Order: sequence, then C-alpha cells, then structure tokens
Amino acid sequence: MKRITLLMLMLAATVVYAQKPIKPNLNKALGLWKDGKLAEAKEMIDAATTYEKTMNNGDTWYYRGLIYASIDTTSNKAFESLKPGALDVALESFKKADELGKKGSDYFVQPTPTSLPVSKAQQIEGLSNYYLNKGINYIQADEPNYEASMEALEKTKKIFEGNLPTYGNDTLTYYVLGLAAYNAEKHDQAIDAMNTFIKKGGKNKDAYLILYRIYSGPKEDKEKALEVIRQGKAALPGNSDFPRIEISLLIDLNRVGEAKEGLEKAVAKEPNDKVLHFYLAYANASLKNKDEAMKHYSEALRIDPNYFEAQYYQAQLFLIDIDALTKQINGLGISAADNAKKRELFQQRVKKCEEAIPYLEKAERMRAPDKEMQIDVLEKLKLMYYYVADDAKTKAVTAKLKMLGVTEDQ
Repeated sequence: MKRITLLMLMLAATVVYAQKPIKPNLNKALGLWKDGKLAEAKEMIDAATTYEKTMNNGDTWYYRGLIYASIDTTSNKAFESLKPGALDVALESFKKADELGKKGSDYFVQPTPTSLPVSKAQQIEGLSNYYLNKGINYIQADEPNYEASMEALEKTKKIFEGNLPTYGNDTLTYYVLGLAAYNAEKHDQAIDAMNTFIKKGGKNKDAYLILYRIYSGPKEDKEKALEVIRQGKAALPGNSDFPRIEISLLIDLNRVGEAKEGLEKAVAKEPNDKVLHFYLAYANASLKNKDEAMKHYSEALRIDPNYFEAQYYQAQLFLIDIDALTKQINGLGISAADNAKKRELFQQRVKKCEEAIPYLEKAERMRAPDKEMQIDVLEKLKLMYYYVADDAKTKAVTAKLKMLGVTEDQ
C-alpha cells in the first residue's frame, strides 16, 4: 500500500511540474519569432500579456502583433490551426502597443544583427502589401477568382485604414477592389470602391468607365451615368472617350439639342473624326434636320468609306419618309378620291425607294457588325424592291435571306 501511495505522489508531482506556467520572457519570445518557431513564440507572448511585469509593456503587445501577423501570413502548414483570427489579434495588439507607447516614437526590430531596423509602420505596410498582392494575383490568374480577390483586398483595407496614417498603395487597393467587385457583379461594392479611389485622387479612366457601365446597365440610371462621365471629362480633359459617351447618353436621355451643341464644338476641333460626324448626323436626324444629317453621314463616309453604321443610318433617312408614305396609303379608303390619292402616293413612294436602294445596296456590300444587322439590311432591301416591283432582285434577296436561315413565313 505504501509503495502505491509513493508512486501516486510521484505521478502527482510530475503532473504539477508539467503544468507549471511559462515564465514570460520578451527577448525569448522575439527570438522564437525570428527563428520561425511561431507556436512557441505565441505561447510565450500570450503568457506575457497577463503577466504582471510585462502586461503593461508596449513591447509585449508590439511583439504579439508581429507574432500573430506572421502566423496569419505564413505558408507553413504546421501552423494552419493557429491562423483563424490571427490577423484581428495582430491588429488589436498593434493598437494596444500604441496606447502604451510613447507619443511620437515608433517600435522597431532588427531581424538580423546585420540588417537595418524595421519599424512597426513599415511592418504594417508590408502586411497591407501582402494582401494587396494576393488580391491582384487572384485577378491576374489564368482563372480569375474575383471573390477571393475581394476578400484579400478587404483585409488590406482593414489593415491600413485603422493602423497607418498614410499608405502608399491606398488608391491602388480601392481601384483593384472596385475592379474585382465589378467583375464579381457586386455592383454596390464596386461603386463604393471606385468612388473612394476617385475621392483619394485616383486618375484611372477605367474607374469612371466602370461606374458608367454600372449606372447605365444594372442600375438603370442614365442620369447618374451622365454625371459620372462628366466628372471623368472634367478630371481627365485630354481623354477622348468621355465626350463621345456624354453625347451618346444625352441622345439616350432625349436631350438631343444639348448633344448637338456639344457635337458641333467637338467636330470643329476634330473635323476628321468619323464617330463625331456620325453622332452629329444622328442628332440632326433626331431633330428632323435631314439635310444636316445627310451632310455629316457623308462626311463620316468620306473619312471611312467602309463605315457600315454611317451608310446604314444614311439609308434610314429615306426609309423614314417611305414609312410615312406607307402609313398614309394604308389609311386611305376605297373611294375614287382615295384611289386617286393612293396612286399619287405610290408614285412618291417609288421615287423615294429608288433614292434609298443605292444606299442600302452599298450597306449590304459592306461588312455588317453581326448577322442580325445583315438580315435587317436584306429585309429592308427586299421591301424596297417589292415597292418598285423589281421581281428579279426581290427573288435574289429572298435567296440570300434563306441562306441566313430566314424563311418566307418569318
């Protein structure tokens, strides 16, 4: 019995010895961190945060921030179980270190005896850059992961926004975050990020273009899209995209007179810009200034003889009149007077069709931007040939439409 009791006492003593608390030592904790022994360093520094002699020492919390930041960013799988929440602990520790430190001074460590000291601000900036680079790499991968990019970039923001008075890559962070959010179709986050990028002095034109696409597309707010484009135009006056988009939006918003005024100024500055002539022609056509519209469509085609859109819309100027004549014809009755009027209108329509056909034929010979537009031109030609009673050409166009999959009953 005595031997068993003695053995039990020996075992109890061993257990007590094994559970003896670690005596915190800041220099040892720092040395363990430098040696990459993160689990031991964590254990030592955690103990220091509750030990009476070290718990109110700013270095304790600074070292704790360093150790937990290393746990958060290490690629060593042996420390994977320590990672959850490590970044939050690191940032909280750095803030606690600032509260306990002397005003106007910064903490630093010397990684090796021969290296230069690295300050806490530099270490936090490096931590920010670590997540910024991850965010960029996720976007630039062969198979981009925009959600993962956003997650990494949100960490970058979390680090520098609360811990650094200035961060050299702040605008880059917001820009890349906006780009990732836009591609992930997280439109509200993209708007917030790009607006912050611009507010902080970012000058990349794509920030304005992404905001424009979101407002003119998913958000269905063309007035806001116009506001964004005008901001871009003011911020980047040398960019030629913004004036064109502004004009397009004004036309979409039925503010054609305003668009026309801007276009006339733009054409005066760039008389050989085919797109500006095209839009000015379109604005004049919308305002029923047919002669001016014809003039500027012709100018666009002079600059680029293969400009399909200009050729197509120039032909449309005749089709507007033809459609109006057809409506008049269809609205007449069967009286002698109505029949006489119909004959007169038929003759007018034939004349208009004869004027329109060469423009449509030229458009048909050009390279249409897509199959739908190619079909549209052929169908319009078919109708013109029908109105002028050209059976041979009507048959030829019908055959072309059939080759494109359009049948008679469609």
